[in-house]
Amino acid sequence: MTAYPAGVPCWKLCLMNETQAFERQAEGRLASVESSVAEGFMAPLHAHEADEAVQVLEGAITVYAGEESVQLEAGETFVVERGVAHTYRADSPQTRFVFTTLTRSASRYESFLRAAGPVAGDAGWSADEDVAVVAAVAAAARITVFGPPGMLPQAAETARAA
Repeated sequence: MTAYPAGVPCWKLCLMNETQAFERQAEGRLASVESSVAEGFMAPLHAHEADEAVQVLEGAITVYAGEESVQLEAGETFVVERGVAHTYRADSPQTRFVFTTLTRSASRYESFLRAAGPVAGDAGWSADEDVAVVAAVAAAARITVFGPPGMLPQAAETARAA
C-alpha cells in the first residue's frame, strides 16, 4: 500500500471476479475501492455510467446524490444510481468506506479516485491545472465531473439550467 501524507486519502483497489452476466450488462468489471479519509473531506461533484454502492465501514458520511442527502454510519449502505451527480462528506474524525461499481476499466476508475483525492484533500481546486488533470483522468474513466469539492448536486442543476 502506498503511504500518503496525513489527511490525504489512500485508495485501495480490490478487483473482484467478474462474471459473464456483468460483462454482458455493463461491458465492464466489478470494482471495489476502500478509502480512509479525514473529517470534512469532500470529493468533487461527479457522476458515473453505472450505479455505485457506498458502504461505510467506520465513522460516518453524508452522501449528496441528486436531490437526496443521506447520512450513513458504520454498517450502512447507499446506492447512487447511474448518471446522478453526487459527492460525499466525511462527518467523523476517521472515516472508512467502500465504493463498489461496474466500470469499463478498474485501473482508470482507481486513477480518478487518486487524482480527485489529493485535490479534494486541500478543500478545493488549487489551480486551473488541478481542474484540467482531474477532468482528463475522469473523462478517461468515463466519469463526468461537474464541480469542485464542496459543490452540491443542486448547484450543478442550477448552473445547467441557466
